Amino acid sequence: MLKLRLYVAIFVSLSFSALAFSQVGIKYDINASNPLAVVAAMDKFYSSPTGQAASGSVTLYQYMANGDNPATHAFLVSFSNLEQMQQTFTRNALSQDWTNFLTELNMASEQVDSVMYRSTGITGGDPSKVTSPNTANYWIYLNVSDPATYASAWQALTSKNDDLDVASGLSEILADGTSTVTHVIAQRANDLPSLLGRTNSQLVGWDDFVEAVSSIRTVVSRDMLGQVKTWSASN
Repeated sequence: MLKLRLYVAIFVSLSFSALAFSQVGIKYDINASNPLAVVAAMDKFYSSPTGQAASGSVTLYQYMANGDNPATHAFLVSFSNLEQMQQTFTRNALSQDWTNFLTELNMASEQVDSVMYRSTGITGGDPSKVTSPNTANYWIYLNVSDPATYASAWQALTSKNDDLDVASGLSEILADGTSTVTHVIAQRANDLPSLLGRTNSQLVGWDDFVEAVSSIRTVVSRDMLGQVKTWSASN
């Protein structure tokens, strides 16, 4: 029953955006014993009346590298606002389509972790350059003691490197259990060469950035992911 309640939150809004590009969202890590069945369960849900009534979409990512985290995949759900989040919790809780989906999902995977985040509104790069349906993604989780100073330094760094074919966003973490993470930077590009082709030391202004933030931030973890599939009520 606990697992069922946890999964209820995963797709309640079913509106999509890359991490840190939405207003508010929840990331759920799962360990999928049958990834194809996870995809099939979502396909089935989106063909149902409840799925077709969804106001947005949801994206599944597969981890390429995530340290000792046992998760194999991550679901990213985003909301336009907290009111929409509350409304969709209520709607899906009363749906038989949703109950059927949860049953199938629980048979193919188990939840590992969850994080709730909210965009700071600070972004870098040009999202219009990122057009692939299977983006490469780099998520950097941070503990920041001076958010204003860090945000200013990070925005200055990204503005000096806007020639890159990478879009990025800075979000604050609202809830993550006992973790010390306070913020996350999400970077995405069409492919790995675009995402990782320039090292940190080659970035314009990197030394200035490090000097500004070295005493106020600690990198907690770094994850590499590939985008698997996106669902929306229109497809």
